[in-house]
Amino acid sequence: MQIHILEDVGPELVAIDNAVRRRGLEIGRAQSVERIEPLYMFAGWTLDETTRELLGPTGQRVDLTSSEFDLLMALLRHPGQPLSRAALLGVLRGRQWTYFDRSIDTLVARLRKKLDDGSDRPPLIRSVRGVGYVFCAAVARLGGQDRPAAFSRVAPQDGPERFLAP
Repeated sequence: MQIHILEDVGPELVAIDNAVRRRGLEIGRAQSVERIEPLYMFAGWTLDETTRELLGPTGQRVDLTSSEFDLLMALLRHPGQPLSRAALLGVLRGRQWTYFDRSIDTLVARLRKKLDDGSDRPPLIRSVRGVGYVFCAAVARLGGQDRPAAFSRVAPQDGPERFLAP
């Protein structure tokens, strides 16, 4: 309970008190709005971007490392578009790719293994000879539509001027 004697304090305190009340109402309204979690759905899989939780087609939870999650997010944001090894390494590790660097290939192999649900369908991540990798499933994004994309452009070729911007 707040008691203010407004006769002696003048208009400054009245303005401050009104601002505090308005702010309290705004906070109350913001807390009452239900938050929509950004979800990616593809080939029966569901990925919650906020909690970093990946659920398989049968509902089983799949644990991803930070690098695997970042790689999957990069691929999900550009389905059907080939992404170069250089671009992926630039996004994931913040460094340039060299011809003999196979860390992205190893990471893709680990992610492919985790995304294998035992069905006869082709893998979700395919190699594109001389380019890199492409995500081969339709992706639906639910919630969080106002969030900007993480990449400014896609780089189909390897080269320093073709990196994806993080």
